[in-house]
Amino acid sequence: MAKLTWTKRKPTVPGWYWYRGEAHEADPFIVQVDEVGHFQWPDGGFQEVTLTHGEWAGPIEPPEEP
Repeated sequence: MAKLTWTKRKPTVPGWYWYRGEAHEADPFIVQVDEVGHFQWPDGGFQEVTLTHGEWAGPIEPPEEP
């Protein structure tokens, strides 16, 4: 598995990503970025990736089937 690193570069392709806020005020969490560049916050709200100010890691590869 490839090692992930945190970056301020925002995702440009759909997939699953780790996200953490700029001030690290909460634990990092995983979000799914869609084809148009939106993701859903844990509280249910949606936002455009381009409007975020945190750090990203990914995309995360899905696990392989046994």
